[in-house]
Amino acid sequence: MFVKNWMRREVITISPDETILDAKHIMKENGIRRLPVVEKNKLAGIITEKDIKEYSPSKASSLDVYELKRLLAKTLVKDAMNVNVITVHPETPIEKAALILRDKRFGGLPVVNDSGELSGIITAVDLFDIFVESMGFSHQSTRIAILLEDRKGALAEMTRIIDSHELNIVSLATFFLKNTEGGARDVVIRVNGEQSKIDAAVRDLRSADFNLVSIIEMNDIMNDV
Repeated sequence: MFVKNWMRREVITISPDETILDAKHIMKENGIRRLPVVEKNKLAGIITEKDIKEYSPSKASSLDVYELKRLLAKTLVKDAMNVNVITVHPETPIEKAALILRDKRFGGLPVVNDSGELSGIITAVDLFDIFVESMGFSHQSTRIAILLEDRKGALAEMTRIIDSHELNIVSLATFFLKNTEGGARDVVIRVNGEQSKIDAAVRDLRSADFNLVSIIEMNDIMNDV
């Protein structure tokens, strides 16, 4: 998957020659915390709620609220924006964007093409959407969680058993568990098919000494949301 497949193409932006009071109002009205700054279709910088808050006291520490508001109405975005913007390309793997957002504690990243034009934005919420989709939440299924030893062929053996019962694997994800010795993996597999076949597959998995941690219907998970 690449950033271009999940980014938001309709991006709210602001000009560097608008005021930071305008920026503040746009953020509040749209429930966002950052605005890409665009000039002649090119990304010139970014301004965030934090930028505005940090700019205001340093420039107006002795002003009252009304004087401060007048100052914000006169100060241009280009005076407070961050020009050293970390961006990603539409062809950037989504994993890299996720690592940047996590490591930098950003809420979003502007997506810029080869010409320096703003193509979109990828946010932490978009990554949650990817997680939900990849885990198969949008499909009716049964969620089987298995604590799988990290040995060659274990995953293939597990999927062969499931396939032998003519079940459809909706999604499969593996996670190395923290604070666990031996390199065990938590495998979450979602299947759909006739209940009798699911029950038979579960019996065979247990007979093959697979450690089934839980079996949950997706409807049970969604009803708690």
